[in-house]
Amino acid sequence: MSVESPVRKLTVKDYKSDLHNDWCPGCVSPDTLIVTPSGKRPITEIAVGDEVLSHDGEYHRVAEVMSHWHPAPLHRLTIDGLGSVLLTEDHPVYVNRPSGSPPCAFEWVRADQLRVGDEIAYAWKTPRALSKKRSNVRLAVLPRAGQREPDEDPESGVISGRMYLLPKVLANDVVAYEGMVHNLEVESAHSYVTDAATLHNCGDFGILTGIQMALAQMNLDPDRVAVISGIGCSGKTPHYIKAYGFHTLHGRVLPVATGARLANSGVTVIALGGDGDGYGIGAGYFVNSGRRNLDLAYLVHNNNVYGLTKGQASPTLGKGKKTKSMPEQAIQDGINPIAMAVAAGYTFIARGYALEPKHLSGIIVKAIQHKGAALVDVLQTCPTYNDLYTKEWYEGADLPEKKSRLYKLEDKGFDPVVHDVTDEQEIVAKKAAAVVKSYEKEPIPIGVYYQAELPTYEDALRQRIPSLADKALIDIDTFHRDVTPLLEAMR
Repeated sequence: MSVESPVRKLTVKDYKSDLHNDWCPGCVSPDTLIVTPSGKRPITEIAVGDEVLSHDGEYHRVAEVMSHWHPAPLHRLTIDGLGSVLLTEDHPVYVNRPSGSPPCAFEWVRADQLRVGDEIAYAWKTPRALSKKRSNVRLAVLPRAGQREPDEDPESGVISGRMYLLPKVLANDVVAYEGMVHNLEVESAHSYVTDAATLHNCGDFGILTGIQMALAQMNLDPDRVAVISGIGCSGKTPHYIKAYGFHTLHGRVLPVATGARLANSGVTVIALGGDGDGYGIGAGYFVNSGRRNLDLAYLVHNNNVYGLTKGQASPTLGKGKKTKSMPEQAIQDGINPIAMAVAAGYTFIARGYALEPKHLSGIIVKAIQHKGAALVDVLQTCPTYNDLYTKEWYEGADLPEKKSRLYKLEDKGFDPVVHDVTDEQEIVAKKAAAVVKSYEKEPIPIGVYYQAELPTYEDALRQRIPSLADKALIDIDTFHRDVTPLLEAMR
């Protein structure tokens, strides 16, 4: 898709909507104190580049600060010995919910699902090792990166590792609220520690950032961009992008995006949906959109669960898998979106990772620039419901030697491009290579799997309706045309 760029150079901020100035999935009140190397500071004073404490017990750089007006109730969590924090109902909180042995089983739980008596996993960064002989505080000490077990000095009893206080939730009250709320995006860890709890960000933010970065890199005029979404956690994305937006029905994003693209061929169309929205209820539209090869980009938020409706298994969750939100294991095979896109006829197929927005933005740029149907399947964490495919899992933190479970196809010299589209054997070979790569599980390839420049649906329409070669459909006067030839043909 190619559109005219504005004269001036645009930045990411130019693609943030005026109504909702920032994506803020889970936010806190303005008076919330954040733990930094220099002490606790109000979240309103935290700026990009500052360091804050994260759930891994280390300090990380703030990549983005966010805020918006919130005229709705908040939850006030009262934590034993730490005080309280006021936050939105969807904000994930780090808690310890052991079901037996071992005594620590940390997970992310929405604020509205926290129970009185739950233990908060409060990351505690101490300037020196804490002596267990002198401390009466209930602690959990976990290995740091590179450690198999926490280190302990046999003489002094000093323990060195990742330390967590485990205070209990005393109350979880819903309170009326109307005012600003705030959030932070933190590099690498995607979490931050307040004076009372450890909080997480949603993977949707990384995808939103990737889109905005891509639009800025291409310097596209916001007035010539249309962002269209389905239903699910991804559905709010158009609200946060300064461009034309359309929040449609469940599974119907591609038909609406098709209509938008055919009506106005001068607009860059980006369709967004979740794995349930696109590969479940919208699967039929997904297949036919690939077969049609319309010139648009389709980005799918793939987190293996229905995040908006309490975490049921989505079509991409594998057989035998069970997330913490599921009562039993999945008994159906998970679909392979990449292989399905190859079979459907998409001419650009890629996979990205939500927590690597810079790499993701580069993929999105290529998808938009591609002339034809482009799919970008984005692997995404859901800290609230999916405790299988977490940030730590993708990082390989559970492996004997920590190693990412992702690798970039371009780093391995993989060539996804069909160089001679008249050579059917090359097309088949490149499609086969893409499918083979799509079944690699550890590590998982991210990047471009397949790309071929083939005639689009619009090309065929222009041959059938020559007037579309010079004007978009919206610019053609269809109300005053002479229908006499049509009537004569029907006599």
